[in-house]
Amino acid sequence: MHSTPSQTSPILPWHSPQWQQLSTTWPQDRLPHALLLSGPKGMGKFQFAQRLANLLLCNQYPLPPFSPQSDLLQPCGHCKPCHLFQIGNHPDFSFIQPADIGKPIAVDQIRELIHFCSLTTSYGRYQIILLAPAEAMNRNAANSLLKLLEEPPPKTLFMLISHQPMALLATIRSRCQRLDFSRPDNTVTQHWLQQQIPHDLSARLLLNLTTQAPLAALELVHNEGLTQRRELFDTLAQLPTGKIDPISTAEQWNKLDIPQLLPWMLSWTMDLIRYASCGQAHLLVNQDRRETLQRLAKPHDLHNLFNLLDLETDAHRLIAAGANINTQGLLETIAMAWLDLGTPQRRK
Repeated sequence: MHSTPSQTSPILPWHSPQWQQLSTTWPQDRLPHALLLSGPKGMGKFQFAQRLANLLLCNQYPLPPFSPQSDLLQPCGHCKPCHLFQIGNHPDFSFIQPADIGKPIAVDQIRELIHFCSLTTSYGRYQIILLAPAEAMNRNAANSLLKLLEEPPPKTLFMLISHQPMALLATIRSRCQRLDFSRPDNTVTQHWLQQQIPHDLSARLLLNLTTQAPLAALELVHNEGLTQRRELFDTLAQLPTGKIDPISTAEQWNKLDIPQLLPWMLSWTMDLIRYASCGQAHLLVNQDRRETLQRLAKPHDLHNLFNLLDLETDAHRLIAAGANINTQGLLETIAMAWLDLGTPQRRK
């Protein structure tokens, strides 16, 4: 429970507005007892929370109120609390996450947290709880956490990281001050990302593919996501021609990362709808596949395209919710729908 990565993350440039906000409120002793860090995956919310926790535990600064010497507050990295935090062993820091991938945060974990909050701080500063992702809490865990949020101990900060804040109890959301990471400055994120990737790749395209999330875009480059995307797009382009079998194609899809695959499908389907509706190629998200999308969109009618979009949206919702479904059968249905988007002669 008391673990954290071994290094404090650097300040990410698109986090400046949030840092400005907290750099004003904390020295004036106006830090809320609970923060909800919300936004898509890949925005660096965890890195932000990690650095804020280290800052509040660092001995370099007095307890508020105080007058900072600089607008950019940062942990010293050399005091004993900083050292303990960096090695994941600070006694006043608790990190709550699912015990296993795909598992919920259980009520027993929150009960341990209640005990943690009853302890006296070891260094006389703050107790800090980082919980991620907050939407992973089951109902009992969420209700137990709510009791803590309703009567928070003094000098305690809860940081809840959520990729889907509307999945949280409304009563939990109402007891947190929200830090929104969903709308970063596009100029800042594009400049940062372009410095991290090969020059022949487009930062703008990568951000469009990842809901403008720079770290998700960078991960797409590093773990061969672009290769999988290209292979997926090639099969989608061939299905309407009848040159490949939809059943075997679905079997190949089922070996991929389905939660990543379906958003790509949705993106391409929405591009087809955009082009079929207005014929404006500059509005397409997937600009690297513009010519193919233009060719595929011409013979399609909007009724079939919207039916396909509904099918993919429902599939994405079910898989994201962890529903017990036959993914192979679901992907076969989608592949057949793409097959039916062929030339007018192939349509039923």
